[in-house]
Amino acid sequence: MISRLLNRALFVVVPFLGLLLSACSRAEREVRQSTLDPKGPVAQMQYDVFMDTVYLVLVLFAVVGGLLVYAVIRYRARPGDDTAPKLEEGHGNPLVEIGLITASIASLVFIAIPTLSAIWYTDDVPAEAVPTSKLSAWYSRVDANGKENYAKAVEDQVLEVDVIGKQWWFRFEYPQLGLTSDAKHSVPNELYIPRGKAVRINLRSEDVIHSFWLPKIAGKVDLMPGRKNHMWIQADQLGHYYGQCAEFCGDSHAYMLFRCQVVEPEEFAKWVQAQKAEAAPVAVGTKAEKGKALFAAKTCAMCHNISGHYGAGNFGPDLTHVASRKSLAGAWLDNRDTKAQLALELQEKNTEASTPVDAAKLKANLIKWIGSSGTSHADNGAATKDVKPGNRMHYYKMFNVVSLNESKQQFTAEELDCLAEYLLTLK
Repeated sequence: MISRLLNRALFVVVPFLGLLLSACSRAEREVRQSTLDPKGPVAQMQYDVFMDTVYLVLVLFAVVGGLLVYAVIRYRARPGDDTAPKLEEGHGNPLVEIGLITASIASLVFIAIPTLSAIWYTDDVPAEAVPTSKLSAWYSRVDANGKENYAKAVEDQVLEVDVIGKQWWFRFEYPQLGLTSDAKHSVPNELYIPRGKAVRINLRSEDVIHSFWLPKIAGKVDLMPGRKNHMWIQADQLGHYYGQCAEFCGDSHAYMLFRCQVVEPEEFAKWVQAQKAEAAPVAVGTKAEKGKALFAAKTCAMCHNISGHYGAGNFGPDLTHVASRKSLAGAWLDNRDTKAQLALELQEKNTEASTPVDAAKLKANLIKWIGSSGTSHADNGAATKDVKPGNRMHYYKMFNVVSLNESKQQFTAEELDCLAEYLLTLK
């Protein structure tokens, strides 16, 4: 009888364990957004706390489940057999009750100690990381032309990035380096940080609650309206990382993504200089020139800044270097060749490996994004669909601006082509 029960139990348990363990392979963990594949000290600390909890739960499951199975088999009632052993009551037994209380407290302490340590560690940049991460330790204050990269007053500070959440995209600003919205040099949806350096993240929201989540580098922290939150991150491996908003924030919450490019410190300095550069002039007599005129005529310049061309817009993302970005529409549209990107990831066995921007894919994305965003309309009889529902581009009713409340922008195929050609020059 016992062997038959054991066989039945194994028949159920073994397939269940096999199914459970099949999802724990390394290949399954190495996906683009995985908390089980940490690539930085903050993510590693959080992963360690999680695994401590998993180990404890497995021990508790084995002990409690094992005792339950033993009791069911040992003290089961057999038909017509009155000699089956009786299970003695444990209630009132001081040794049993004290033992259970002690075990419960020990379990809580086992979890509490690493949890509290992780909270303190992840709250702000630890003192031991500051000497090697402060700006003067890895980023020259004066460039080759004698121009200041940052003020002397901040040379002993670690790099700070202001993350501003909006519906439905992120704006990244580097106040120490002059890359801010006020200076007409902000960076939408693609965060750049130097490898191996601690970075302080200041979290702000301009509308509703959002959440900054970069799984392989750090756990999520909320962006609260009217409140200043902060965290710190550090990436130890180069690559192109994937993040997203992790707090429901409206129609396109699921489409509110962002990217993080981890580069060498020297490469980071070059990137900063490139971001500060103004847009290059547009060649005369080209589609791009027509697109530039359309950018103003269609009131795109009211919301978007293009340094060197148009500088009034501050509501939407900065487009000065839009053609150099690997994603579009709040990182929802990928500007890289999809097949080449997946092939590279498989070849390198690394989801952070990245191919460069594909001009043809970028142009197609620009046409799709501009032509459909904010309002559904028909072009040559073909209905279009919003890429991001609720997006505010060229549907001014959401701005509550006098005389623009009912304004809706629509584009012909030729206009979209010219606008895309213009934006492709903004590298």
